[in-house]
Amino acid sequence: MSKVDVYDVVIVGAGICGLITAYKLAHYKLDILVIDMNNEPGWGVSKGHAAIVHVIQLPFKSLKSKLAREGNRELLKICDYLKVRYKKTSTLLLAMNLLHLLALPLIYLYLRLNLKEEFKVRIVSRRTLRRIEPNISDKVLAAIEVNDYAVIDSFDLTYGLYEFLKINGVHFVFGEKVVRIDFQNDFLKISTEGGREFLSRYLVNAGGLYADEVVRLLGDYVEFELGKGVMIVFERQVSDRLLSPLTLRPDPKTKGGAVMFTWDGKGLWGPNLRIVRDRNDLSIEESDVKTIISKFSKLVKVDPGIPIKAYSGIRPISSINDFIITYSTKSRRIVNILGTESPALTSSPAIARVVLEKLKEAGLELIPREDIVERTVFHRFRDKPECGKGRLICICNKVTEEEVREAVRRGSKTLQGVMFRTGACMGVCQGSRCLSEVIEVISDELGVKPSNITLRGGGSWILKTS
Repeated sequence: MSKVDVYDVVIVGAGICGLITAYKLAHYKLDILVIDMNNEPGWGVSKGHAAIVHVIQLPFKSLKSKLAREGNRELLKICDYLKVRYKKTSTLLLAMNLLHLLALPLIYLYLRLNLKEEFKVRIVSRRTLRRIEPNISDKVLAAIEVNDYAVIDSFDLTYGLYEFLKINGVHFVFGEKVVRIDFQNDFLKISTEGGREFLSRYLVNAGGLYADEVVRLLGDYVEFELGKGVMIVFERQVSDRLLSPLTLRPDPKTKGGAVMFTWDGKGLWGPNLRIVRDRNDLSIEESDVKTIISKFSKLVKVDPGIPIKAYSGIRPISSINDFIITYSTKSRRIVNILGTESPALTSSPAIARVVLEKLKEAGLELIPREDIVERTVFHRFRDKPECGKGRLICICNKVTEEEVREAVRRGSKTLQGVMFRTGACMGVCQGSRCLSEVIEVISDELGVKPSNITLRGGGSWILKTS
């Protein structure tokens, strides 16, 4: 009989909530395993968001809102510690008509009352708007500015967490779906689709879009509504702040989207929201793009240019439109994190804190470690040209051959993994110039033929062989 590995905590899901929970647990003397059905970390819900660190989440009495405000500053501290790139900014809620203008003082007071002194809020006049954001539409009458937003490199955060966890003893199993959970004396036996088995004293369900399936493995039941959002990427940003149309009747299922930007200066508009049935439906329709451009082009007076890319993501919307962090009805040794849609990225440190509190209440002993090892930073040519090595492969995003090789050495064995780690093939040309060279370098580093390289693992072959 083969030996079964035993852990203190098994986390199902290597998205942002699973990784941040593992990050906090890794600071204690525990044996931890993270299992994910994807081939690399952060390839589920965490791959399809806008990478915004939020402040406002309505209603303010919701768990989402409370944890977003708690997580806001802690997430940036984690980014600083892991040396993850981000830009601080603010959001402008734009008054587009007379009714909005009349309501502005009341909305300002409402925000001040709920955000208190922790986050700065101010009314910005039309004249000041023209000075600080010259590209804003002339139809905008005034705005409310809320500070302490940020735009982060979410892929850098995902892989930074993964690398930190690896060097600090956390174990990972990728490409394996959990299909069975049984109680075995004082342990939980976790079985995967590939036939692997693990024993654990505690289990955290951070399965994201598939967390409901993990719940059902235990005989419990939860149902998600699946919300698809499309984002449009432009070559350049048109503002230094996030621009959002003021709404007097907020939709409980969405913040409504905004004119945004990425950490490296690309424009990012969206998302919209459509309810879908298939959690693998990442298709983008012409109507999605038209709706987003029509809605947000009214906020600016400049042409954003031709979109260089559009992408979509699926979010799990819980039945109460809120996060649900709870014990399984079968055992307090199992903690479920459910409904992790936006602002789960912002809230993730606070979500992890709640999970640790529940694990501790259930009997998990948390003894601090003193031998924490810091992550080795992934140096990039575009950040520090003096640290660059090798020839430039991706001209758009200034990615060198050595960066591609380093991404493979750090664990990426697919094209998409290398893209997310380095930014190669994600610039204006979207890989039309550099794709073949990137594939050649990956195959050389792995010691395989270029035809063996896949987009994201499995049967996602890139090159057709005769």
